[in-house]
Amino acid sequence: MQDPPMRTFRLQLTYLAIIALVVLLQTLPLQGLPYPFAPADVPLVVTFAWIMRRPDLMSPFLITLAFLFADAILQKPPGLWTLIVLCASIFLRMRTRGRNEVLFLYEWLIVAMVIGMSFLVHYFALMFTFLPVPDVQQYVVQVLLSILIYPICKWLFRPMLR
Repeated sequence: MQDPPMRTFRLQLTYLAIIALVVLLQTLPLQGLPYPFAPADVPLVVTFAWIMRRPDLMSPFLITLAFLFADAILQKPPGLWTLIVLCASIFLRMRTRGRNEVLFLYEWLIVAMVIGMSFLVHYFALMFTFLPVPDVQQYVVQVLLSILIYPICKWLFRPMLR
């Protein structure tokens, strides 16, 4: 059964609003000292959770728009993380095609590998272009936290994405 176009549009706007809210919350100075660890990449995890649940809603244009906005606000190299996330999301979309329900642990494993590879590609791309590279330990913590919050995002958005 296909969703009405208005509901699809409303869900896409909701996705953009969630990403914008998370990115803008990341820019708030909530504490005086820097974090002792890197926080999870919530926009990435939200995007992957939405793709795994409803791949028909997540167009490449929508993902590109959301992550270019995030790159601009967070002052990252424009388009690098966007391209990596876009390629990863297209890969996940192809994995979900033709499958109605999958065992959650299998899905979590696939998403964990894609998150890990995305961060690895980003790290090496920064290194090869002579841009400042984050500390490896903080990067590993960020990857692990992103993987660990995936079930929470999946559970949180499940009722909305039926």
